[in-house]
Amino acid sequence: MNDDVDPVLAQAFARSREPLADAEFLQELISIIERERQKRLWWRLLAMAAVVMVVVLNMGPLLEIMASAVRLAGEVSQTSTDLVISPWGWGASTVLGLWIVLRTRPSRG
Repeated sequence: MNDDVDPVLAQAFARSREPLADAEFLQELISIIERERQKRLWWRLLAMAAVVMVVVLNMGPLLEIMASAVRLAGEVSQTSTDLVISPWGWGASTVLGLWIVLRTRPSRG
């Protein structure tokens, strides 16, 4: 067994016992985290801008579809107005509304 001390190994052990530079490490870590947050914010803003552009470009056809749906609903409602404003219509809408509320409450698991 060799009892000679290796100077390189002794120096490595001495460095490992030295206190770490906490302030410098924390400052560097905080700056890295801040840069990542900024990058993430810019990507989110870019994604939102892309969604807005897609919506703007498709607004014309979307408005036409919505207008035809409203027109169709108006035509259908004229034929069934008497049923909707009758007591039976009110009762049916109340039962339907209660069913929807009870089905969507958060306590339902």
